[in-house]
Amino acid sequence: AIYDLMAKNKNRIGSLSKKLKNANSKIAGLEQMIATLQAQIDAKDGEISDLKAQLESKNIELSNIVMNLENVEAESTAKTEKLNTAFYAFGTSKELKEKNVITKEGGFIGMGKSTKLKDDFNKEYFTKIDASQVTSINIGAKKAKIITSHPTSSYKLIGEKTVEKIEILNSEDFWSNSKYLVIITE
Repeated sequence: AIYDLMAKNKNRIGSLSKKLKNANSKIAGLEQMIATLQAQIDAKDGEISDLKAQLESKNIELSNIVMNLENVEAESTAKTEKLNTAFYAFGTSKELKEKNVITKEGGFIGMGKSTKLKDDFNKEYFTKIDASQVTSINIGAKKAKIITSHPTSSYKLIGEKTVEKIEILNSEDFWSNSKYLVIITE
Protein backbone atom coordinates (compact mmCIF):
# COMPACT_ATOMS: atom_id res chain seq x y z
CA ALA A 1 0.00 0.00 0.00
CA ILE A 2 2.89 2.29 0.85
CA TYR A 3 4.59 1.29 -2.37
CA ASP A 4 1.46 2.08 -4.39
CA LEU A 5 1.07 5.40 -2.59
CA MET A 6 4.71 6.29 -3.30
CA ALA A 7 4.31 5.34 -6.99
CA LYS A 8 1.17 7.47 -7.26
CA ASN A 9 3.01 10.38 -5.60
CA LYS A 10 5.98 9.96 -7.98
CA ASN A 11 3.61 9.96 -10.95
CA ARG A 12 1.87 13.01 -9.52
CA ILE A 13 5.20 14.80 -8.96
CA GLY A 14 6.29 13.90 -12.52
CA SER A 15 2.97 15.12 -13.91
CA LEU A 16 3.17 18.33 -11.87
CA SER A 17 6.80 18.83 -12.96
CA LYS A 18 5.74 18.53 -16.63
CA LYS A 19 2.86 20.91 -16.03
CA LEU A 20 5.27 23.30 -14.25
CA LYS A 21 7.72 23.16 -17.19
CA ASN A 22 4.86 23.80 -19.64
CA ALA A 23 3.56 26.63 -17.42
CA ASN A 24 7.05 28.12 -17.14
CA SER A 25 7.45 28.07 -20.92
CA LYS A 26 4.00 29.66 -21.30
CA ILE A 27 4.92 32.28 -18.68
CA ALA A 28 8.20 32.94 -20.50
CA GLY A 29 6.25 33.29 -23.77
CA LEU A 30 3.77 35.64 -22.08
CA GLU A 31 6.58 37.65 -20.52
CA GLN A 32 8.25 37.93 -23.93
CA MET A 33 4.93 38.99 -25.50
CA ILE A 34 4.44 41.58 -22.73
CA ALA A 35 7.97 42.93 -23.31
CA THR A 36 7.29 43.19 -27.07
CA LEU A 37 3.97 44.96 -26.47
CA GLN A 38 5.62 47.32 -23.97
CA ALA A 39 8.31 48.17 -26.55
CA GLN A 40 5.60 48.87 -29.16
CA ILE A 41 3.73 51.08 -26.67
CA ASP A 42 6.93 53.00 -25.92
CA ALA A 43 7.55 53.46 -29.67
CA LYS A 44 3.97 54.70 -30.21
CA ASP A 45 4.33 57.10 -27.25
CA GLY A 46 7.45 58.53 -28.94
CA GLU A 47 5.57 58.92 -32.24
CA ILE A 48 2.67 60.62 -30.42
CA SER A 49 5.10 63.04 -28.74
CA ASP A 50 6.68 63.86 -32.12
CA LEU A 51 3.24 64.39 -33.68
CA LYS A 52 2.21 66.67 -30.78
CA ALA A 53 5.35 68.75 -31.28
CA GLN A 54 4.66 68.98 -35.04
CA LEU A 55 1.03 69.94 -34.34
CA GLU A 56 2.11 72.71 -31.95
CA SER A 57 4.57 73.97 -34.55
CA LYS A 58 1.83 73.97 -37.22
CA ASN A 59 -0.57 75.77 -34.83
CA ILE A 60 2.05 78.49 -34.27
CA GLU A 61 2.58 78.81 -38.03
CA LEU A 62 -1.19 78.95 -38.57
CA SER A 63 -1.65 81.65 -35.93
CA ASN A 64 1.17 83.67 -37.57
CA ILE A 65 -0.52 83.29 -40.96
CA VAL A 66 -3.88 84.37 -39.47
CA MET A 67 -2.24 87.42 -37.85
CA ASN A 68 -0.55 88.34 -41.14
CA LEU A 69 -3.85 87.92 -42.99
CA GLU A 70 -5.64 90.16 -40.47
CA ASN A 71 -2.90 92.79 -40.85
CA VAL A 72 -3.11 92.60 -44.66
CA GLU A 73 -6.92 92.86 -44.53
CA ALA A 74 -6.76 95.88 -42.20
CA GLU A 75 -4.15 97.53 -44.42
CA SER A 76 -6.21 96.75 -47.52
CA THR A 77 -9.35 98.18 -45.91
CA ALA A 78 -7.49 101.35 -44.93
CA LYS A 79 -6.04 101.74 -48.43
CA THR A 80 -9.42 101.09 -50.06
CA GLU A 81 -11.03 103.66 -47.80
CA LYS A 82 -8.31 106.16 -48.66
CA LEU A 83 -8.70 105.47 -52.40
CA ASN A 84 -12.48 105.87 -52.19
CA THR A 85 -12.40 109.05 -50.13
CA ALA A 86 -13.35 112.21 -51.97
CA PHE A 87 -14.36 115.72 -50.93
CA TYR A 88 -16.72 118.34 -52.28
CA ALA A 89 -17.61 121.94 -51.52
CA PHE A 90 -20.04 124.33 -53.11
CA GLY A 91 -21.11 127.89 -52.57
CA THR A 92 -21.09 131.29 -54.17
CA SER A 93 -17.87 132.64 -55.62
CA LYS A 94 -17.64 135.17 -52.80
CA GLU A 95 -18.26 132.52 -50.14
CA LEU A 96 -15.64 130.15 -51.57
CA LYS A 97 -13.07 132.99 -51.76
CA GLU A 98 -13.79 133.96 -48.14
CA LYS A 99 -13.39 130.34 -47.05
CA ASN A 100 -10.00 130.24 -48.80
CA VAL A 101 -11.04 127.57 -51.33
CA ILE A 102 -10.76 129.30 -54.73
CA THR A 103 -8.76 132.10 -56.32
CA LYS A 104 -8.98 134.11 -59.54
CA GLU A 105 -5.76 134.22 -61.54
CA GLY A 106 -4.45 135.31 -64.88
CA GLY A 107 -6.06 137.71 -67.26
CA PHE A 108 -5.04 141.21 -68.26
CA ILE A 109 -6.28 144.40 -66.60
CA GLY A 110 -9.06 142.59 -64.74
CA MET A 111 -10.30 140.70 -67.79
CA GLY A 112 -9.96 137.04 -68.63
CA LYS A 113 -9.25 135.89 -65.09
CA SER A 114 -9.94 132.24 -64.48
CA THR A 115 -11.28 130.80 -61.25
CA LYS A 116 -9.44 127.79 -59.90
CA LEU A 117 -8.83 125.84 -56.74
CA LYS A 118 -6.20 127.50 -54.54
CA ASP A 119 -2.93 125.64 -54.13
CA ASP A 120 -3.15 125.79 -50.34
CA PHE A 121 -6.94 125.63 -50.06
CA ASN A 122 -8.90 125.23 -46.82
CA LYS A 123 -9.54 121.47 -46.58
CA GLU A 124 -11.75 121.93 -43.51
CA TYR A 125 -14.49 123.50 -45.65
CA PHE A 126 -14.99 120.33 -47.72
CA THR A 127 -17.46 117.53 -47.06
CA LYS A 128 -15.93 114.03 -47.00
CA ILE A 129 -17.69 111.27 -48.96
CA ASP A 130 -17.13 107.70 -50.11
CA ALA A 131 -16.71 108.11 -53.87
CA SER A 132 -17.60 104.48 -54.53
CA GLN A 133 -21.00 104.92 -52.82
CA VAL A 134 -22.09 108.48 -53.66
CA THR A 135 -23.74 108.78 -57.08
CA SER A 136 -25.26 112.24 -56.73
CA ILE A 137 -24.67 115.46 -54.80
CA ASN A 138 -27.61 117.73 -54.03
CA ILE A 139 -27.00 121.40 -54.86
CA GLY A 140 -30.33 123.24 -55.20
CA ALA A 141 -29.08 126.44 -56.91
CA LYS A 142 -30.08 128.56 -59.93
CA LYS A 143 -26.78 127.89 -61.66
CA ALA A 144 -23.81 125.66 -60.95
CA LYS A 145 -20.33 125.64 -62.41
CA ILE A 146 -17.76 122.97 -61.65
CA ILE A 147 -14.34 124.56 -61.09
CA THR A 148 -12.22 121.45 -60.58
CA SER A 149 -11.22 119.15 -63.42
CA HIS A 150 -13.67 116.28 -64.01
CA PRO A 151 -14.47 114.65 -67.37
CA THR A 152 -17.76 116.05 -68.68
CA SER A 153 -18.86 112.59 -69.82
CA SER A 154 -18.70 111.28 -66.25
CA TYR A 155 -21.41 113.53 -64.76
CA LYS A 156 -24.66 115.32 -65.56
CA LEU A 157 -26.29 118.40 -64.00
CA ILE A 158 -29.92 117.56 -63.15
CA GLY A 159 -32.71 120.16 -63.09
CA GLU A 160 -34.60 122.36 -65.53
CA LYS A 161 -34.81 125.89 -64.11
CA THR A 162 -32.49 125.23 -61.21
CA VAL A 163 -29.63 122.80 -60.77
CA GLU A 164 -30.99 120.35 -58.24
CA LYS A 165 -28.05 117.99 -58.15
CA ILE A 166 -24.99 116.60 -59.89
CA GLU A 167 -25.44 113.01 -60.95
CA ILE A 168 -22.19 111.09 -61.22
CA LEU A 169 -22.49 108.71 -64.17
CA ASN A 170 -19.07 107.07 -63.90
CA SER A 171 -17.52 107.41 -60.45
CA GLU A 172 -14.10 106.10 -61.45
CA ASP A 173 -13.75 108.58 -64.33
CA PHE A 174 -15.29 111.46 -62.38
CA TRP A 175 -12.78 111.23 -59.51
CA SER A 176 -9.79 110.25 -61.71
CA ASN A 177 -8.34 113.78 -62.06
CA SER A 178 -9.06 115.11 -58.59
CA LYS A 179 -10.46 113.83 -55.33
CA TYR A 180 -11.78 117.35 -54.69
CA LEU A 181 -14.91 118.78 -56.29
CA VAL A 182 -15.60 122.54 -56.14
CA ILE A 183 -18.87 123.96 -57.44
CA ILE A 184 -19.68 127.68 -57.71
CA THR A 185 -23.41 128.30 -57.31
CA GLU A 186 -25.66 131.32 -57.82
